[in-house]
Amino acid sequence: MKIMITGAAGWLGRQVAAQLEQHDHELLLTDAADPAEATIFDGTAPGGRRRVPLETTWPYLQADLSDTARLEQFAAGAEAVIHLAAIPVGDWDIVMPTLQTNVIGTTGILELVRRLGVRRFVNASSINAYGTFFWRVSGRDPVRRELPLTEDEKPVPEDPYSLTKFLTEEIGHAYHRAFGTEVVNLRFAGVISNQRYEKWLTDGLPPTETFPVDLGQWVHEEDVAAGIVLAATVPGVTSAPMVLGAGDTRLPEPTMEIIRRLRPDLEPYVTEPLPGRAPMLSITRARTRLGYAPGFSLDAAGSTA
Repeated sequence: MKIMITGAAGWLGRQVAAQLEQHDHELLLTDAADPAEATIFDGTAPGGRRRVPLETTWPYLQADLSDTARLEQFAAGAEAVIHLAAIPVGDWDIVMPTLQTNVIGTTGILELVRRLGVRRFVNASSINAYGTFFWRVSGRDPVRRELPLTEDEKPVPEDPYSLTKFLTEEIGHAYHRAFGTEVVNLRFAGVISNQRYEKWLTDGLPPTETFPVDLGQWVHEEDVAAGIVLAATVPGVTSAPMVLGAGDTRLPEPTMEIIRRLRPDLEPYVTEPLPGRAPMLSITRARTRLGYAPGFSLDAAGSTA
């Protein structure tokens, strides 16, 4: 299958490309970055990014999402588009660039998909589409209606990034309804690198002292890349959003113990058994509709207490 990846020079784009290569897919890579100057996310680096030049033998187009004519020409013959390019910052000071890139840019790629007759569009959304995890501008804790949290929870974004991620999902639904495009909206949990994962296993996990507003969610970079590959290649898909997360929390204690000790008011809203360190962010939809099966766990990490 010929697959175009936007945001291909980034951290996750490289992971996805590497996994697709293992299955003999033909790739078209595009990003706004010069491959020789490409950077990837690194929380330990100054400014949160580290320069790692991209080396690839696949066709590569350096282009901004607004360069629709060149992107459309480049994508000719593609059967699927994996759209990873975005501004991942919830800062109201850059609301207009965030809307331009994340909403208008995504719509431009969907228009390209429609005009070329590309069969499938995989949209990199985020659990930020819920609006209840990060960049809570009001400072108020979100209201939880059920645990584990499912994709049916009503989004309540308070920041530009969360808002744009929710809007791109709605735009994808519209293209699916209107034109029959196979749109897959994936909500990524907090993606961590293998380096950070290994550090957690080595150092252990800190005791949970306050209830985590982010529900203690996480996902390994290789698991989320595998989920994206499934979304691009499995026979049947849905435009209903699907969470790609881990099969456990990043908290050392049993999940129900944390709820009962720190937020007993939430116990009546627990809708299914949460044995052991079961996640409070549901991945059931991705498991059942994509065959998603996260392979990385923190069961061996233990506690630092």
